[in-house]
Amino acid sequence: MPVLLSPQGTRRALLAAGAGASLGLLGGCAHGKATAPPLLQAAPAQLPGTHQQDLRDPASGRTWRIWVQQPAGPAPATGYPVLYLLDGNAAFALAAQLARNSAGRPGDMGTDSTIVVGIGHPGDAVIHPAERQRDYTPPVPGSTATPEAGGADILLDFIARELQPRVAHAFAIDPQRQTLSGHSFGGLLVLHALFTRPAQFTRYAATSPSVWWNGAQLLRTAGQFAQVHAMAPRPFRAQLLLRVGSLEQAQTAPTAARAAIQVERRMVERTLALADQLGALQWPELRVDMAVLPGLDHGSAMAPGLIDALALAQQPR
Repeated sequence: MPVLLSPQGTRRALLAAGAGASLGLLGGCAHGKATAPPLLQAAPAQLPGTHQQDLRDPASGRTWRIWVQQPAGPAPATGYPVLYLLDGNAAFALAAQLARNSAGRPGDMGTDSTIVVGIGHPGDAVIHPAERQRDYTPPVPGSTATPEAGGADILLDFIARELQPRVAHAFAIDPQRQTLSGHSFGGLLVLHALFTRPAQFTRYAATSPSVWWNGAQLLRTAGQFAQVHAMAPRPFRAQLLLRVGSLEQAQTAPTAARAAIQVERRMVERTLALADQLGALQWPELRVDMAVLPGLDHGSAMAPGLIDALALAQQPR
C-alpha cells in the first residue's frame, strides 16, 4: 500500500497548515517534495467479495444495476439468507459491509453469513429520481404502467424470473429467509410486493414507506390483501418490519414548503395506521414489527432502517 505522507512530511504539513501545505495530502508533501503518489490518483477502493453487473430484462427491455456481496463464511445448515435491497446505488455498500462485519464477529457473537443483493440503476448517481418513481410505484388500479410510474410489477417480475433464480443457482440459499428491503418509494414497493405476491419473499422491511402515493392507494391494497386471504390456511408465512422517523410528520421542517409536504403526506400517521390494520388481523402467518425512530427525519431514517432490515434477514427460522 503506498504511503501517502512520510512521517517527516506529515509533521511539516501539519506545522505549515496555515500556509496551505496541508494540500500535500492531495498532491505531495510540503515544500514541493513529493514522497508518494497523489491521493486522488490512488487505486479505487473496493469491497472484498462484491460484484457488479448491469442486467437487461428480456421481457421489459429495462436494465438494472445489480450488486452482489458474496457470503463471508460457510453456509448455514439451512442455506444462506439473502437480503434483496432496493436503491442499491445508495444503500448496497453500507449493507454489504455491515453483513461482512456481523459475519466476522468471533464465536457465538457472529451471525449467519448473508448474501446481499443490491438492485439499482446504471450510473454513478446516488439516487435516480425518475427511474425510482417509474420502478417502485404500483400501477393505478385499472391501468398499466407508464414510462413515468406504475412499474412495480415489472421490477418484481424481473426479480422473480431473472434475479432470484440466478442467486439460487450461484449459492446454497435458505428459501425461508428471503428478505426484500426498501426505503421511501422502495418501502412502497416492499409493501406492494407483500400485499400482491406475499410468497415471493418471506421477510419484508419497509422504512419510511411512501404510503401517501396516489391518495394512499396502498392502504386500500392492504384491505384487499386482507379480504383475499381472510380464510385459513394462507399460502405464505411472512414477517414485516415497518420503520418511520418521528420527524417525518413534524411541522418544524427546515422550510415552510417542506413542512406543508410532511403534513400532507402524514407519514407517521399512515404508517402507524397500516401497522394497526395488519396487526388487527392476528394472522399467525403474518408477524408485524412496527417502530417509530425518535429524532429522525425521512432521510436519516434510512440507515437505522437498513440495520434493522439486515438483522431481520439474518434471524434464524
